[in-house]
Amino acid sequence: MGWCYSEYGRLRTVLMHAPGRELDQVRPATYARYLFADAVDPAQFQKDHERFVDTLRSQGINVALLSEILREQSQLVAAAERLPNLVYSRDTAAVTRAGYILARMKNPVRRSETRIVEAALRQLALPMLMKARAPATIEGGDIVFLDDGTLLLGVGNRTNRMALQELINAGSGSGLRRLVAVPLPATVIHLDGTMMVVDRDLGLVHRRSLRNMSSVFENGRLSSRVRFVEFLKRSGMRLIEVTDYERQRRATNVIGIGPRKVVGYAGNARVKRELTENGVDFIEIDGAELIRGFGGPRCMTLPVLRD
Repeated sequence: MGWCYSEYGRLRTVLMHAPGRELDQVRPATYARYLFADAVDPAQFQKDHERFVDTLRSQGINVALLSEILREQSQLVAAAERLPNLVYSRDTAAVTRAGYILARMKNPVRRSETRIVEAALRQLALPMLMKARAPATIEGGDIVFLDDGTLLLGVGNRTNRMALQELINAGSGSGLRRLVAVPLPATVIHLDGTMMVVDRDLGLVHRRSLRNMSSVFENGRLSSRVRFVEFLKRSGMRLIEVTDYERQRRATNVIGIGPRKVVGYAGNARVKRELTENGVDFIEIDGAELIRGFGGPRCMTLPVLRD
């Protein structure tokens, strides 16, 4: 059994947050403060999120909602109602077979989200592998699992090199075979906004965001420097490239729910067609409101158990 859960193993349980009154804070005068691209329609945002949850449950996935897990901890539930970014639960943590990695968010407006998610992960009886400490910052959108022994880490806007070193130490001490540090340009928020693993031999990439040389660490030690896209190809992956516009529309930010089965936003017709031609079952959801916080379906889901 590997160290990582793959991105394409059948998804069994996922942790999510159903947004509530906190969305009222994302108004025309305040949306930038909360890291949103625009103000939102709270009622429509909630409705679209409910439909997303229903879609996952219709696929046999256990969706664990923060409000249900923490219903007896009223202070944490109340705190969640002040955090509009908590709907993008992926950024708060990442779960491996060795335990969970608890993030430390770069922007102070998001820092308290991890306290709430940590309490939920404890309720789910998951062990902790690593808790990022200042000045390290790391967010779950920068953590992508290539396979069950290889972790990809985006380093740039939200995840810094101090967190990289912490993760190398925690991973090599618990059996992680390989970690690839992928430098990201300042225009990119997270690694999962530039690439995603769809199956063991298929992936999505935005090549222009992945030009810089990446560093490969084997068993905690730097072993080589590689061009990331070529590294993926040498790993046996066929890559579907997305355009600048498709990247902005979160074409790479799909959530894998099984081998060659993903949920993504509607509106990226060409990417959907290419995935379908490669045997992928692409399930669409409406992202017109949900995307306003710069997040996609993967951003809103924190997998805690996969095959």
